[in-house]
Order: sequence, then structure tokens, then C-alpha cells
Amino acid sequence: MKKINTTDRYNRTVCLKTEMDDFMEYIGLNSKMHELKILNVWDECVGESISKYSNPVELKKNRLFVKAENAAWRYELSLKKTEIINKLNQKLGKKLIREIVFI
Repeated sequence: MKKINTTDRYNRTVCLKTEMDDFMEYIGLNSKMHELKILNVWDECVGESISKYSNPVELKKNRLFVKAENAAWRYELSLKKTEIINKLNQKLGKKLIREIVFI
């Protein structure tokens, strides 16, 4: 767990966003916030037809686990894996996802 340094904060202005991001990481909610962001952009990145049959489930160590309805959809999604990763990372504004595992 990251330690929050409070000694350099006194007598200076700090960015609230930076402080909130540090706090979220400190209490372990950073990954959950990223999961929520992914849920919000999933439909837009993969399209309506694919999003009907797949759902992002969990983000763990830059690996996104996606539940697909059946083996045919898992195969279809695996063909588009690189494209989906690129679209999600672009939409999220950072390289958050390195791999997708279809389950």
C-alpha cells in the first residue's frame, strides 16, 4: 500500500484531483473506479451487437476479464482483441488494459 506523504503539503496549494487520486489508490479503490469507467465505455467501444453478448467482469493487474455468452462469441471477440484493447485504452485516456481474457 502506498504511503501518503503529508510533510510536503503544508503551506502550499495542491491539486484536489491529484490528492483524490492518491487517496483512492491509498484505500484501494483505484481498480474499482477503473472497472466502472470500463463498464461505462464498453458498449461504445465494442458496439451494440457485441455488447449484448459480452460483459466486462473484472480488471486485475491490467488484465480485463470479459464474460461472453458462448464459445462462438468468445472466438469472435478473440479475433477483435487487439482492436478492443486499443479502443478501450484510447477512450480511458491511458494504457490501462494490456490483455483481455474471455471467459
